[in-house]
Amino acid sequence: MGLALDEPKEGDQTYQVNGMNVIVDPFAMTIIKDAGGLAIKSNIFGPMAELESASCGSCSC
Repeated sequence: MGLALDEPKEGDQTYQVNGMNVIVDPFAMTIIKDAGGLAIKSNIFGPMAELESASCGSCSC
């Protein structure tokens, strides 16, 4: 799931995650809930969002 800079629209919800404001539209929230949540991680390119079900643990990804 990519991050985008945008203005909030009617129906969007705002959350505070690790000191960062995250604005989520209702459709994206459905996907996030179905995936078991969203993790905000940092790498050399900056913060990124990752769906929990997209994490690769002991699977053969």
